[in-house]
Amino acid sequence: MKHSKLALLISAAIFTSAGAYASDNNVVDVVQNGTSNTANVTQQVGSDNNDATIDQDGTSNVASVTQTDTSNTHALITQKGELNEGIINQHNATQTATATIYTDGYDNEASIEQKFNNGDNAEALVMQVGDGNIATILQDDGDGANSKIYQNGNGDTAEILNVWSDYSDATITQNLGAGNDAYIEQDSSDSAVAVLTQTGASNNGDIVQNTENYGLFGSDTSIATLTQTNNDNRGLISQTALSSEATVIQDGDMNIAEVYQSDVNNTANVQQLGNDDDAYVFQTGQDGNVVVNQMGNTGSIATVNQAGVNNDAMIDQVGTSLTSTVNQWDFDNVADVDQSGTGNTVIVSQSGSMLGSGNRATVEQAGNTDYATVNQVGNSNIASVNQHPALTSPWGQSHNNTVDIDQNGDSNTGEAHSYSGAGSLITIDQDGTSNNAWAATYGDSDTSYIKQDGSSNKAYAQSWFDGSTANVTQDGTSNLAGAFAGSDASDVDIHQEGELNDATGFTYGAGDDIDISQIGNHNNAYATASLYDVGHGGNTINITQTDMNNTATVVSYGNGNTATVVQGM
Repeated sequence: MKHSKLALLISAAIFTSAGAYASDNNVVDVVQNGTSNTANVTQQVGSDNNDATIDQDGTSNVASVTQTDTSNTHALITQKGELNEGIINQHNATQTATATIYTDGYDNEASIEQKFNNGDNAEALVMQVGDGNIATILQDDGDGANSKIYQNGNGDTAEILNVWSDYSDATITQNLGAGNDAYIEQDSSDSAVAVLTQTGASNNGDIVQNTENYGLFGSDTSIATLTQTNNDNRGLISQTALSSEATVIQDGDMNIAEVYQSDVNNTANVQQLGNDDDAYVFQTGQDGNVVVNQMGNTGSIATVNQAGVNNDAMIDQVGTSLTSTVNQWDFDNVADVDQSGTGNTVIVSQSGSMLGSGNRATVEQAGNTDYATVNQVGNSNIASVNQHPALTSPWGQSHNNTVDIDQNGDSNTGEAHSYSGAGSLITIDQDGTSNNAWAATYGDSDTSYIKQDGSSNKAYAQSWFDGSTANVTQDGTSNLAGAFAGSDASDVDIHQEGELNDATGFTYGAGDDIDISQIGNHNNAYATASLYDVGHGGNTINITQTDMNNTATVVSYGNGNTATVVQGM
């Protein structure tokens, strides 16, 4: 109690003398050992180089330092054991203020406020080791503000709020498990940097930076990094406006990660290594780019929506329930999705581009409950899907397959595969200009369908095994179509409208059916049944060609085949 009374006397003395006239180079040092400590220090009014230190060792500690209207002020509170609190307020023109609170053990709470014209380079640090922790730092109107909270274990919660503090830097680190939470907000603070790290237990996260370049000149690159390692992670980064960047890394357990960045030079990077992953990234507009990696035997889902300008997106998911969605609107889209084993699904949509002419999409899914759709509307489209392994087939894996590629307009190309097993279906539908497509499947209920409208198109459709179907429809001039079906009771259908088209149909089994229909002049049709086995038979070939100067060639092997050719109607 001796020390507590002394502290109160010092506090009162400083307060009253400061009211009378300004003074410089004040130093207060309060040491309290044991029982019901309390200490209050106030330094104020037009003074420089003030220091205040409070050291409390055990039991019911509370301590506060208030420094107002002073330059180069320093405040330090150290608390060991029992019901700690700890408050530092540095208000109103405290130039280059520094505030530090250390608490070790029991019911900690701590608060630092640096507020109103704090000048450049205000610094605030809270370190809490063990037990009830909560910590809050507010820095208001202090450029170059630097705030850090470290919490090692137990009830953690932490909050940093920087307002009107350009080039501010905020860090929260929570280690050794237990209740973590944590929140950083930097508002109207140009070129803000935020780093949040949580290791173990019931993590949460949150970084929100709402920055605007109020300085008008120079870059305003907001950077946010959120790392959560093990246990019930969540995580969120939201940066609104200007030259954002964001990173989320979560290593294990119940992860979810959300990044929203609105407009300008976004970048985002999410990585989650294992367990119940989710990840959502929405970047609405401008120079986009997103990468998401999620790994290993997890509940994966990843969603990216980027609107407008220089989009890009990569999703990589390795293993188990995978799902993936990428939607990117106009300009230079690229999307690349790579998923492996088990519940796969992918949807990619990229729209009507221009500028650098945009679209491209590549999807690979390495087998099991596959499904993939790519939809690209406009300009230099290319799309490719591949759903294989059992170490890229002859003919194993891919399963419950479906592939759908739909491209509407400009320099389209297609390609799909799938290989082996289950309900296969491939549809490629391309509407207009320089189309080119190929499809395959090979297994169970194969179907392969290609439809192209436009000129100089090429298509190649292939399916395999009994009861398969390969179908090509083309409308235009100088088209080339090949359709191939393997094994017994297979169907090949080719329909072409226009001139100077070529169609080739092959089947390789018994009881197969080839139908080729060409409407227009100067078309060629070739049909061959039971190509590899003279013993097969019972195949049917129908070729219908209207108008003039058409050519048809039919070859059938085996017995009981039928061929019908009709030309000119």
